[in-house]
Amino acid sequence: MTPRNRRPPGAETRRPGGLTEGGIVRPLLGLALPFALGSALHLLSTTINRAWVGRVGTEALAALGVASQALMVLIVCAMGMAIGTLAGVARSTGERDPAQAARYFGQGLNVALLTGAVIALSAAFLPAPLMAWMGAPGDVAGPATGYLRIGMIGMLVQAPLFAVTYALQGAGEARASVRISAVAPVANLALDPLFIFGFGWGVPGAAVASVLSSALGLATGLWIISRGRTGLRLERDAFRPRAAILGRIIAVGFPGSLEHVVRTVAGFLLVVLLTGFGPAVLSAYTSANMITMTLIFPGVALGQATAALIGQNLGAGRPDRAWRTAWASAGLYAAFMTALGVLIWWFAGPLVGFFDGNPVVVDEGRRLLQIMVLCFPLLGVALTLSRAFAGAGSTVPAMVVAAIAHLLVQIPLARFLSARFGPPGAYWAMAAAFMLHGVLSGGLFFHRFRRWRAAPAG
Repeated sequence: MTPRNRRPPGAETRRPGGLTEGGIVRPLLGLALPFALGSALHLLSTTINRAWVGRVGTEALAALGVASQALMVLIVCAMGMAIGTLAGVARSTGERDPAQAARYFGQGLNVALLTGAVIALSAAFLPAPLMAWMGAPGDVAGPATGYLRIGMIGMLVQAPLFAVTYALQGAGEARASVRISAVAPVANLALDPLFIFGFGWGVPGAAVASVLSSALGLATGLWIISRGRTGLRLERDAFRPRAAILGRIIAVGFPGSLEHVVRTVAGFLLVVLLTGFGPAVLSAYTSANMITMTLIFPGVALGQATAALIGQNLGAGRPDRAWRTAWASAGLYAAFMTALGVLIWWFAGPLVGFFDGNPVVVDEGRRLLQIMVLCFPLLGVALTLSRAFAGAGSTVPAMVVAAIAHLLVQIPLARFLSARFGPPGAYWAMAAAFMLHGVLSGGLFFHRFRRWRAAPAG
């Protein structure tokens, strides 16, 4: 790492957007709010996507829920590797070394293209056996298999899109990031009804719309960066394989991927468990999960801003600011989740009914949400601090905590409780796992980085 207070040769002399000076909350929210806007547009698109599919029928929405959970396991692999790109770009930006930031961006795109290609090739043989293993009923398995296959092929564009947006976030380029993040959701809003109903493709049509929208977003992102108006540059030399940078991206990104995969696999296995209770329970879980994601998307944006600011502050020799940024972020999001959790408790039924008006689904979804809101504050701590670990380039602890909470606790507990109490037992296990995740994340972050709070300013 570049020594504190010493700029690398050829580096720019400007401060990295003022993000390593002054107060903590203002730059944190200044980055998070634009990221949240992009996430909100994506959420709106996904919500309307679910609502359109819900009009096809309960079985169609159940198919989308099963396939989406399986696809998410693969998507988070690409997201996790992009975290390595974000961390490298952020640290280089804090050190005021744009050439190194460009190299991290180039190598990050190389990793993303390889990741997307491997997932796309797996689409030839993986979807049907996976749906069979999950135990999806016949009227659910067919459309779910089609959706999953198309979504996996779409990772050829989705994985590089993650690399582009995460790199811009690491550079502190909030406006450029939100512009790119907005393209795919807006396009998806227009394409969903065309492919779902216009062509009569149903659930697979929703996947086609998503892939085409992501391709448009990637093209837009590369065009914006090529114009040279962001803190990143598209340089041919930056794409030449560099073992040292690739190694650092993978060293941060691989555990980051595993952390995401652990949580997603836990959700995936929960869906497998709930499949045995029928389409109504699956539809209720899919609907309630969308409502929960509504609250998680702002946390993802705040977490991404936290990771970028921690990386930049460490690069600028300001570990004290990195420490305060992490805890300010965790406190803000925990308070947000507490307040919104109260509202979700009271309006759980109508919210579930927006996606599927089946009274059985509404009752089951209400029960799930009213259990889940109890873990919302600690879920907020877990989400923001996992990104804080990533910004520090230390993703192994976050991976270990996720594995303990969601694999060692959630899955066995869900099996035990659901066998005795039905689906609510699985819901309680999920809530308990997120509570444990938040407690362990806070304790481990404090233990590992407490030296930052006493470090002198650079």
